[in-house]
Amino acid sequence: MTIKDPCTGKKSIHINKTEIESRTTSADPGTTKLFAKVANITGSSVLACRCITASNNPDICGIDLSAGYPPLQPQNLKCVQKGENGNVTCSWEKGRETRLSTSWELWVRTIAPNGAVEVRSIPGNGSANFSVSQPQAQYFVWINESNSLGSVVSKLLSFSLSDIAMPLPPVIRELECSARRCALHWDRRQGPLLMQIRHRETQGNWTTRQFTANSNSTWDITDLQPFTEYEVQARCKRIPERGIWSDWSVSLTTWTDEEVPLKKLDIWYSKTLSQSQSGSFNIFWKEPGKSEAGGRIMGYKLEVDDELKGNNTQYLSYSSACWEITCTRCTVTLSVYNSKGHSPPASMTLPLLEDPALAPQNIRWEKHSDSSIAISWRQPATAEVVKGYLVEWYPANRKQQGFMWKRVHQKITAHNQLKTVIRENIQPTECYQGGVYALYERKIGKKSFTGVSTVDAVPTQGPILTTVKAEDGRVTLTWTAIPWEHQRGCLKKYTIYLERTRDKNIQIFGLMAPYKTNHSISPDLQPGEKYNLSMTGWTSAGEGQRSSTWPFFYPHQADQQIALVLAFGICTFIVCLVFMSLCHIPSVRQRVSSCCFCLMPDIIPDPANSKWAKECVGAKGEVILDHQLYLGDSSLSEEPLTVEVQEFQKSWTSQDPCRMSPPSVDTDDLHLLLQPSRSPQAISPLYQGQLTCSYIKSFSHESDSSEQTQESRSTDVTVDYISSHGMLGDGGDTAAEDECLEDFFPCPQSPFLDALFPCGGKLTLDAVKIDCSFLD
Repeated sequence: MTIKDPCTGKKSIHINKTEIESRTTSADPGTTKLFAKVANITGSSVLACRCITASNNPDICGIDLSAGYPPLQPQNLKCVQKGENGNVTCSWEKGRETRLSTSWELWVRTIAPNGAVEVRSIPGNGSANFSVSQPQAQYFVWINESNSLGSVVSKLLSFSLSDIAMPLPPVIRELECSARRCALHWDRRQGPLLMQIRHRETQGNWTTRQFTANSNSTWDITDLQPFTEYEVQARCKRIPERGIWSDWSVSLTTWTDEEVPLKKLDIWYSKTLSQSQSGSFNIFWKEPGKSEAGGRIMGYKLEVDDELKGNNTQYLSYSSACWEITCTRCTVTLSVYNSKGHSPPASMTLPLLEDPALAPQNIRWEKHSDSSIAISWRQPATAEVVKGYLVEWYPANRKQQGFMWKRVHQKITAHNQLKTVIRENIQPTECYQGGVYALYERKIGKKSFTGVSTVDAVPTQGPILTTVKAEDGRVTLTWTAIPWEHQRGCLKKYTIYLERTRDKNIQIFGLMAPYKTNHSISPDLQPGEKYNLSMTGWTSAGEGQRSSTWPFFYPHQADQQIALVLAFGICTFIVCLVFMSLCHIPSVRQRVSSCCFCLMPDIIPDPANSKWAKECVGAKGEVILDHQLYLGDSSLSEEPLTVEVQEFQKSWTSQDPCRMSPPSVDTDDLHLLLQPSRSPQAISPLYQGQLTCSYIKSFSHESDSSEQTQESRSTDVTVDYISSHGMLGDGGDTAAEDECLEDFFPCPQSPFLDALFPCGGKLTLDAVKIDCSFLD
């Protein structure tokens, strides 16, 4: 503490009203200051100053306070000389923060070989430098730290320049690398040195090697990985037993070269869900590590040699570690390749014959850690030689999302037990299943395991109900399984809760098959009551959360029947309404009418009953035509007379075509056959250029062959047409003919749509032509 004021008299300093320092001063300014040192203050204190003048009157005074700590001894004093002729740099750690103005001094005492002593001090703040004038001298250095509360001195450090000499970092000139080694070249001008070289993969851990560089300037770094980026540094010191290592050189980075993959891939397979029908397999393989891949993987080559079909198929995969193939019996070959070449092929013959008698026995599992599982089993009870074992595992019901396997060599423990620990892709609160295989020459024996987990927790969600149906006193429900991320372990069972809404009465039903997705229960249901149904899942840790409730109403029996009738009626009404609405669309209406027309039965009557056919029979084969009919002479035949009537393409004055279906009629008197339309060139010029109708070919047989005349058998026949108003040249009964033709070709009508084939009136035989050429 310091009192500063112009008071001339008695000055005093008090702490907690107790005087600790006093002085009588004069008017001389040099005597107006009073200093007091107070140490070991442990609690709250009150500091004050007093000034009494010569006339015994109090006067004004002021006080300045400076609080802090006395210094502590500096630690870890070190000195180093960088380079052969460089200055010496000493550094130290300060004792503590004093909160007062503090100074540090580096004291150096030099004793020359001739005994001359030199002492000097260099101010500094954590470090200080001094020059070297006597290279062979002995040096002693220490640190003096002081403030207003005191001073301390560090421990004495003695050394010669050879003890603290630090050479400059080595200069790396070149780094040459192959696939698994790098050659480091440095500058030899620094002379023989003790060298240290360290290397690491980028962001990895350092690996350090030490050697003595005498005359060589090259060092090989071995045990490197192909196609990997490495960082390399070096440092040195002059004398192995003495001196200080130089700083590490500037980092040099480089990539090693690629090489051909040298190791076969580890491949395995699994049957797909459709294997029993199509012979489909999933081929899995483990991606090789950096050392095994020999460089950047460009892809995988898969060859499938089908022994039954005799063909070879090749596939290329660039990223996936799984491929699906289909074959009955085949050899699968797989290799990985990079820019340098392919790995040795790994092959497997599929399918491997699975024999339950060759399977391992007594499979057991136990938790090894939160992320590992121990699997043990006994040897198969067979005399066949086992080539090895394979353990496969995957998340329950999700084989494609984490299928893994591990090959195990025959290392039998006590009691003929084999054991392995699986660690890959093992997550807590995940349920796993898999199997242990015993591998033989061309057979396998498999024993499966399920319900394996390291840590179980209660499910965070219940099953998802999809349907609930209540009838005849039973409730049938279906659901989807709890999503795997909410199962939190291996499911052990389900619990079904049925709550009556009216009085909250709950019925509980257990289900011990967690793999099921449907179940029926027989609860005590009361007709006319409302119920809420929900489910929960269980793991070994306990019961999980309930699912969303599914409300339903259990009606009376009569209500159920009424509901079914109403539902059927509503559905029928909706279907009819939709059908009638669609029929207002022209395109739909035409298509429906076509279908209805095709479904209608043939209603064409027998042509032998027509008036025209009866007249033909009455005339004994004579046909009166308006045009002349020439009958040539021909020899008599015992065959009955046949008149061929053909209907050619003939137009009508009406614009509506008449599309008639061919009647299928077979009588003793008249046969009508519909034939495809002829070309326009076959029609008489009188009717060309007009609309066309179908053409009819008719035969009339006379049963009495003895009455045939020479004139009716003439082969020289003139062809003509029958008028729509009767036989040409005969007049005929027009109304009768129209009635006859109506019987021949009725126009069908849809019961609720317009006619699809408007005929525009009565159909006549204007297009019928009689062909008697058969008489030749």
